[in-house]
Amino acid sequence: MTRQIWNCALALLLCAGAAQAAPPGQWQAAYTVRQGSIEGGEAVQSYTADKGRYRMTLDVTPGGVVAMFTQETFHDESTGTVGKQGWQPQRYVHKRVGGRKQRDHDFAFDWRAGRTREREGDRPPAVLQPGTLDELTYVEALRRTLAQGGTAMTAPVLYGSDGEIRDYKLEALGEEQITTPAGTFKTIKVQRTQTGGKYAVTLWCAPELDYFPVRIDREKRGRSQGTLLLKRYTGGGRSVPAPATAGPAPAANGG
Repeated sequence: MTRQIWNCALALLLCAGAAQAAPPGQWQAAYTVRQGSIEGGEAVQSYTADKGRYRMTLDVTPGGVVAMFTQETFHDESTGTVGKQGWQPQRYVHKRVGGRKQRDHDFAFDWRAGRTREREGDRPPAVLQPGTLDELTYVEALRRTLAQGGTAMTAPVLYGSDGEIRDYKLEALGEEQITTPAGTFKTIKVQRTQTGGKYAVTLWCAPELDYFPVRIDREKRGRSQGTLLLKRYTGGGRSVPAPATAGPAPAANGG
């Protein structure tokens, strides 16, 4: 079970990103990885954008019971351009270190040729469709959609494990209040399905954090595959949990 928890952590986190009508130039977030009541580690994301270019990273490390059985870590990174039309990835990298199997992927988005290519590997190229995103940036587009009042979207996404491009369909299901280690939030509940996929992913996006997902659940044929709960976020002039404020200064001793 511990290995299952750990293998699901990355898939869950590939549902998190940042977007709004004008995305923050920099943000950071961290999640607790859980399977039921079992804590399995931490997932940390970061995003920076400057002069029309962005870099987004995800790092997952084991913790709790899971750390007793594996020291496998994950690193994902997306780089490309960003503007009024959204995000256009140019490279997507996934690396695993310390596990029994080496499963590294490194894809280039060749927009001129209209296809992706694996920089080191033999996966066949996939045909790029207009607006194709990767597994780190598609939630950027979701957040922008929600911020603009939308309730549904479909996006072609490069599915990194096999190099195929699949249609991700996201639909808002309603409002719900969610509590995480970072606090209690009013959220929009969104479900994601995909072509050729066995999994369903549910995201709870908080308007007060520019629709950042504060909780992410993943299911396979109705069975839970893990949960991510936000424990801290800083970006766009917001920070949760709120920084502790210093108490009043002690009164001077007049002697």
